[in-house]
Amino acid sequence: AVAQEISVEQIAPNPYQPRREFDNEQLAELTASVREHGILQPLLVAPTGDNDVGRPYILIAGERRLRASKLAGLTHVPCVIRKADARQLLEWAIIENIQRSDLNPIDQAKAYRDYIDRFSLTQAQAAQKLGQPRATIANYLRLLDLSDDVQQLLLTGRLSFGHAKVLAGLAGRPAIQLALAGKAAARNLSVRQLEALVIAENIATGEAPSSSRRNTKQPYILDLEQQLTQTIGTRVTIRTGRAKNTGGITIEFYSLDD
Repeated sequence: AVAQEISVEQIAPNPYQPRREFDNEQLAELTASVREHGILQPLLVAPTGDNDVGRPYILIAGERRLRASKLAGLTHVPCVIRKADARQLLEWAIIENIQRSDLNPIDQAKAYRDYIDRFSLTQAQAAQKLGQPRATIANYLRLLDLSDDVQQLLLTGRLSFGHAKVLAGLAGRPAIQLALAGKAAARNLSVRQLEALVIAENIATGEAPSSSRRNTKQPYILDLEQQLTQTIGTRVTIRTGRAKNTGGITIEFYSLDD
C-alpha cells in the first residue's frame, strides 16, 4: 500500500492500545532520530468509522512514532490506511506490542484479559487468533491474581515473571502474597525455593497435599506433572492410589475461564 502524508492532528490514539507506560528515555532517543531523519516506517491508521474519537483517522499501530513525531515538531507523518473494525483495532494493537516484546507483563496480561472479555473468547480461541500458545496466555492472566503491591514489585524488576507466576497460586490472599514476595526479593530466592514456601503455606492452611507424599513420588510421575503443567499452563498434580495403577489428577484453576 502507498503511504500518504496525514496531519498528526487528524490521528486519534488507538483506544484499545494495551501499552500504558512508555519508556521516556527510549521515546527521547526516537524523537531525536525522527527530528534528524524523519519517519522511516509509515504508521498504520484506519478511518474513524463507528469509533467516536472526534478525528478522521484512528491509529492502528505506531503510537511511539506518533508521539515522537509530535515531540519533534512534525506536522504530517506518512501513513498507510486500512479499514478496521473494533476487533481488528484491538487485535492489531496487541499483536504489534507482542511482536515488539517490550510490553510490560501486567499491561500484556490486561490486554489479553480485555481481548478475551470484550469478544467473549476462550483462552484457546484467543491464543489461536493471536498466534500465541495457550499456556502463555494462561500464565500472563495469572498475574492479574497478584495484589497491586506484588504487581509493582514485578514491574520494578524486584520479582521475576517466574516468581510472580508462583505467587499467583495464592490468589485472594494479598497479605501472604506480599510477605512471600518481600522474602523472595530480600533473600534472592530461586523460583523453586519460593515454590516450596508457597506449598508450605498451602499445607498450613489445608490447601495442598502433604510434602511427605509429594517427596515420595517416582521421578517419572514428577516428570509427567511438569510436562502437563507446561502444556496446560496451570499446576497439575498427580497422586498415585493405594491400589496398583490407580490414582488421581488435580488441575488447578485461577478463574472461571481457566
